[in-house]
Amino acid sequence: MSISPDFGFVGRLCLDLTVTGDMGYGTRYERLISPTELQRWLSISPLRLANIRVGPADVEDAKALRGAIWRVVGAVLAGGAPAPPDVRLINRVGREPALMRELHPGAESMRWYRPTAAAALATIAQDAVVLLGEPTQRVRIHRCENPRCRVVFYDDSRPGLRRWCAPNRCGDRIRAKLYRERHRIGDGTTPENE
Repeated sequence: MSISPDFGFVGRLCLDLTVTGDMGYGTRYERLISPTELQRWLSISPLRLANIRVGPADVEDAKALRGAIWRVVGAVLAGGAPAPPDVRLINRVGREPALMRELHPGAESMRWYRPTAAAALATIAQDAVVLLGEPTQRVRIHRCENPRCRVVFYDDSRPGLRRWCAPNRCGDRIRAKLYRERHRIGDGTTPENE
């Protein structure tokens, strides 16, 4: 998971959007607090959409899509059925015109053709459709094994055995905790004696 000062990215576009919200922790973790923040997220996200217009309605649409993705992914991970309104919302947004690429005039790179916030959300919804609808991708959705973290990530490692949202964050924390516990046992001390 790459870390921005306040935005995290877990390697899959639709799941990257879910990390911008409360993830069940409460509103103090809300990151999409204004059109400026959504625009900033879009500019540093894998979409790299700098300088697009984002309005208050786009923020509300992004939060609604984010919530639907979060709840459907949670239901999938729990082995339950997702709420039909959430699936309908993802499908409705995903059917809208998505971002389109065009070749730069010098043919040395590509860029987005007339990008909009609505097209970006449609692209994100389409990513969720593919992630959740393709069985080989769906099985690679995991929740971080750090009990203090609720991040859901896409495991793109070759063996599919990744345990933490970010090996250099949650993975380091768990490994350090286990190391300290092993050394307490080895020293004859227990957490109760400290």
